[in-house]
Amino acid sequence: MSEVERLFTTRFAALMKKAENRPLRFRAEAEAAFAACPRQFRKMAHRLDRTVPMSLEFFMQWRGELLPRLETIQNAPHDSQLAEAFKSALLAENEAQRLEVLDSAVRQRLAQERQTFVNTRYSKGERKMYELALSFVNQPMDVCNEQIERYVVYELYREAAKASGVAVVDANKNWLARWRQTRRVRRQTRRLEKESRQRLAAIDGEMAAIEQLNGGLPARLFGLKIDLVTVLAARQEYEKALARLGKKSASSPAKRLDLYQKKTEAIRAGYLDSVPGLSNLSDVQQALKEIDAVLLAIFDLDSKQRNAMMSAMKQYRQLVREREALAAKIEE
Repeated sequence: MSEVERLFTTRFAALMKKAENRPLRFRAEAEAAFAACPRQFRKMAHRLDRTVPMSLEFFMQWRGELLPRLETIQNAPHDSQLAEAFKSALLAENEAQRLEVLDSAVRQRLAQERQTFVNTRYSKGERKMYELALSFVNQPMDVCNEQIERYVVYELYREAAKASGVAVVDANKNWLARWRQTRRVRRQTRRLEKESRQRLAAIDGEMAAIEQLNGGLPARLFGLKIDLVTVLAARQEYEKALARLGKKSASSPAKRLDLYQKKTEAIRAGYLDSVPGLSNLSDVQQALKEIDAVLLAIFDLDSKQRNAMMSAMKQYRQLVREREALAAKIEE
């Protein structure tokens, strides 16, 4: 496990998922992250790198340990109790005197904190690393924070790209490296698009075949946006209610129609509410004919046909998800 993966497990996992599901978008984001992290800073971080602390760990310690202390010291001049203490103890009676004394104390304490932070991590015998670390922490806090975040993002994308095999062009590399990376990106993109489009065409064929089952019943279901499971549940309720009727009532077309309308009332009402432009009764009647034709066709299926339809619809949903995933994969 890389250092950045260990320190930022959740963020790294999210990038790996994006690299798998949206490789072209991942690549675009990675290239932006690479461009935002200058070679000079990468070199500095690399030179700070040794077993303890690693450069990333050093940066995280700066953010987690030193930064809060620096901010506390930086805000000291706004502490009214401290200002009052300076006034009474040092006889700094006017505002200008107090600010001058406080400003001097703040600068001194900031320098001490930065020096102590570096001293506890690098010895003066490690002259180059020591000087690099001191040079880094002596920058303004916001500059350090921004540099760290850019470097973290760069490292996350770099490791994720390497682990996932997604080719990326690094704008901060030399021209030869960029040329090689560009060639690899083009090959990878062409292969991805070719394979994805071939599979998309196959999926479209499989979906079209499913839509035409039982005289095009699935296509009509999709067209009316009706859920098969809901209809089958209503049919089951209809069968139960029909079984509770007496023999004479169960054989009555009027009774059976009334029972059908009761058990499908919610489905039919929901469908009518979803259809725009039903301005008069004839429009409503036409819409009811459309949905009744589909509902009755499902009600008339025998058990074998129902099972086959359920299996086909499950496969169809899987194909839809696969199609959406493939379409997203080749979307930048």
